[in-house]
Amino acid sequence: MNDMKLHAAFFFSLLIALSAHGQGLIWSVNFTASAGNAEGAGPVPNRQIGIDHSSNPFIPESPSLNPVSGIFSMIISTNDAGRTFFANTLNEPGFPGFVAGLTDGANDYIRFSDLVPVPFSFATEAAFLGRSPAAPDFAGYNITQIGYRVNNYYDWFYAPENRYLNTFDYSLDFYGAAVPEPSTWALFALGSVLFWGIARRRRK
Repeated sequence: MNDMKLHAAFFFSLLIALSAHGQGLIWSVNFTASAGNAEGAGPVPNRQIGIDHSSNPFIPESPSLNPVSGIFSMIISTNDAGRTFFANTLNEPGFPGFVAGLTDGANDYIRFSDLVPVPFSFATEAAFLGRSPAAPDFAGYNITQIGYRVNNYYDWFYAPENRYLNTFDYSLDFYGAAVPEPSTWALFALGSVLFWGIARRRRK
């Protein structure tokens, strides 16, 4: 009986290991966005950000207003420099939709708000993520979490033009794991069947 419990524990641990295989940071990309205020205007210590995924980049709604695939819809301030915000299925209703588009193998579009006063910009997945058009997204991966790192965010006065300029440096970190090949699960299932068969014979 103890042997059976030991083997059951082993196979259960193997299942967890297979599910979590490769879990961790799979891709990171950095951006620097700069904008200038009107002449004589003061600094802009806050900005609205947002990201979404779309097959049509020309829909008028801002990424921050997209309930289907919008994530990181929030106000960032200069005080947030050094912070990391995370999106996952527990805190972002649009996360499943965003990830679905990010893992379908198609080179669709990511729309993003990070500039003032431009409402939003867009780029293909390959261009946005810095990947090859032959493998533009994360097809074959299970994306479990995305981190939004505010590396730096500051205003500075540019005297020759009598206005403030605004610099925003941030990174997106994608966490997840490679989806196990069907053959891996088949081997696990076969091992489980053999194990239970041996266990039944020993009990008899």
